[in-house]
Amino acid sequence: MKIKLISIIGAAVVLLFSVGSYANWFSLFDKDFANKQNAETTTIEWDDLIPDDFVQPENPFMTMTQEEIDLLLDGSDESNARLAQLEADFNYAPVVDELDGKRIKLAAYITPLEFDGQTKMSEFLLVPYVGACMHTPPPPANQVVHAQLQESMEFKSIYDPVWAIGTIRTETVKSDLAESGYKLEIEEVLPYSQ
Repeated sequence: MKIKLISIIGAAVVLLFSVGSYANWFSLFDKDFANKQNAETTTIEWDDLIPDDFVQPENPFMTMTQEEIDLLLDGSDESNARLAQLEADFNYAPVVDELDGKRIKLAAYITPLEFDGQTKMSEFLLVPYVGACMHTPPPPANQVVHAQLQESMEFKSIYDPVWAIGTIRTETVKSDLAESGYKLEIEEVLPYSQ
C-alpha cells in the first residue's frame, strides 16, 4: 500500500510538470522569476520622470547683456568658477525617487552609445525624441535613461520608437553622450504601438 501511494504521488508530480508549461511551474520554485512575472507594470510618460514641484531655471544667458557674457567668458579663474556654477544650476535635473525599483513601460527612442552603424546592442540610451544626444545637445539627465539588456538585441532602426519594459533605478550613469538620471534593467523591448 505504501509503495502504491508513493507511485501515485510520483506519477502526479510527473503529470503536473508535463501538463503545465515549464516556465509557469518553474516560477513556483524561482521566486525572482515569479516576482518579475507577477510584478505590476506601470506605463509612464517622460513627464513622470520629472518631480512635480521642479521648475527648470531659465537659461541665464537669455537675460545677460553682451558685456556680462564677455566678462563671464574672459577665461579668468573667477569667471570660470561662475560659469561652472551657472552650468550646474541650469543642468540640475532631479529625479523622482518614488520610481526607484518599479517595473515600468516607457515609450522611447534609442540612442546607441557607439556610432558605428550598429543595430545589435545591449547598452544604449532611451530618450524622448529621435536624434537626442546625436544631432542635438542632450536632454536634462532626468530625461535620459541608461538601458541595459542581459543579452544583445537586434534593432531594425534607431529612428522608430519602442516600448521599453523593465525595472527602473534612480541611478546616475555618465557616458560620452549624456548623463542619465535613471537606469533601466530591461526585460523586454517591443515595437511601439499606441
